[in-house]
Amino acid sequence: MSEALGKKVWAFPDAFLPAKGHPYKTSSHGDQFGHESLCIINYDQNTANIILDFLYEDQDPIENYTFNMQGKRSIHLRIDDIEVNGQKLPREKPYSIVLKSNINVVAQLSRLDTTSEHNAFMTAMGWGK
Repeated sequence: MSEALGKKVWAFPDAFLPAKGHPYKTSSHGDQFGHESLCIINYDQNTANIILDFLYEDQDPIENYTFNMQGKRSIHLRIDDIEVNGQKLPREKPYSIVLKSNINVVAQLSRLDTTSEHNAFMTAMGWGK
């Protein structure tokens, strides 16, 4: 019996990397600022080869951010840490994310906004195919 979960393609139409804002807490990883995370589960035994493309309204896409994810693992990939060809993703600009994988994965997008004194957190499942 197959235990595969998820889909090979995920789309997140509403992404927005907020301004860095104010630190909302200090952890062993340092101060935590506003960010987005792409949360992924690979429930398969095999390694997932993942490609991310970032699409914008008024500029060319930033494409082909690639990484491998071992089987039976999860990851919370900080979008503000991503660089493609030495280019970081811009903050305070709407964009969309397309995730492509060679095997089924489950993906979710989370956003922490610390730009005001009242922090905001949101999370959304993507559309999978």
